[in-house]
Amino acid sequence: MNQEERLRAFRASYPNKSLAAAAVEWKYRICGAGTRALLILPGGELVNDMGFDLVAALAPRFRIVYPAYPRVESLDDLADGIAAILNAENIARTSVLGASFGGAVAQCMIRRHPDRIERLILSNTGVPLAYLVRGRKIANAVLSSIPWPLLRGLLAKSIIKLLGAPADELPFWRDYTKELLATQLAKADVMANLRIQYEYHLRYRFAPDDLAAWPGKIFIIESDNDIFNAERRKALRETYPQAPVYTFHGAGHAPAFSRAGEYLEVLGRFLE
Repeated sequence: MNQEERLRAFRASYPNKSLAAAAVEWKYRICGAGTRALLILPGGELVNDMGFDLVAALAPRFRIVYPAYPRVESLDDLADGIAAILNAENIARTSVLGASFGGAVAQCMIRRHPDRIERLILSNTGVPLAYLVRGRKIANAVLSSIPWPLLRGLLAKSIIKLLGAPADELPFWRDYTKELLATQLAKADVMANLRIQYEYHLRYRFAPDDLAAWPGKIFIIESDNDIFNAERRKALRETYPQAPVYTFHGAGHAPAFSRAGEYLEVLGRFLE
């Protein structure tokens, strides 16, 4: 099957379930029937089908929870809503993969609900840093002033660039991104998420001893040419000095898409 057919099959095989938590409606997919649970958190795309190939590859071995993010006010709201999904699905403990913005959600969640997480994979993400607050505030103000049709085009180009997918996959991802921004996301969704990203750097501070009492394991995946620069990657490693680190070379911000086979192999080694 080509990518379009695999995406259709994924959506049909794993339809969204709904859950109301704190007056917010969550959508999430349950994929696979393995005995071990794996929570896969979306990045800034906010939806739960961009990673369809990765999820489908892992589904034979895990029971995967793959939520989409609703429009909420804070990272705490996201962490608590995901915990409510785990409750609804009778999942006591799970491994977590948080990539990009999903890594911020995962880091918040492990501090609010550490008893629910047994392993944490932080992929191409960063910790909150105070010096980024001013730039985020200015960028959000600029983006909020751009009309949605124009902003949609800018976001589509940005997503395609960040994915770094092979050239033969670009037509599919252009169509996917067009659909995403035309039918699944509105400007209000994008701006709400950007406000949460701003809040992340404004409100949160993480330290190496935060998880001293937590018995689980952490693993870091990074790329040497990520949009998370060397300084931010160093800050993440210093926050979790106990975590082994795997560094992709030249894989960009999204090695799950730019180097899919290698990424799946790296994940599998840690999870097993």
